[in-house]
Amino acid sequence: MEQLSFSNNQLTGAIPTQLGDLTNLTSLDLSRNQLTGSIPTTLGSLTNLTSLDLHSNQLTGTIPTTLGNLTNLTWLYLSANQLTGTIPTTLGNLTNLTWLNLGHNQLTGPITTLGTLTNLTHLHLSGNQLTGPSPHDIGHPHQPEVSLPLRQPTDRNHPL
Repeated sequence: MEQLSFSNNQLTGAIPTQLGDLTNLTSLDLSRNQLTGSIPTTLGSLTNLTSLDLHSNQLTGTIPTTLGNLTNLTWLYLSANQLTGTIPTTLGNLTNLTWLNLGHNQLTGPITTLGTLTNLTHLHLSGNQLTGPSPHDIGHPHQPEVSLPLRQPTDRNHPL
């Protein structure tokens, strides 16, 4: 099996950790369900994935650092969940990404780890509490479509 899509159903409960055993998957879409719990670290074993879509669920916890192992990803869509913490530095390994949507979660901290993602054409981070450089400072030569309202710094001597 190369593609698995259960999008737009009424799935509930946690994402099964056993999905990490499906190492031939190139696409995993569990979006628009009612999935809860954290994103399993075992998904980092799916190194053939080019697309991972978990948006519009009720996922909590942090973004697993193991997602940085998915270096073939071109599409990562985790928006509209309840994810917390910072953007893992390991996401900087995903240099093939063209679309990254982490918007509308509860993410905090800097976005500087995204500077290596030079193939991005779409970057959506709005609806979080992120800080860092303005989008033109991230280093994307292709000038991606950006949705990125950042929290204003409290120290006026250090502008974004």
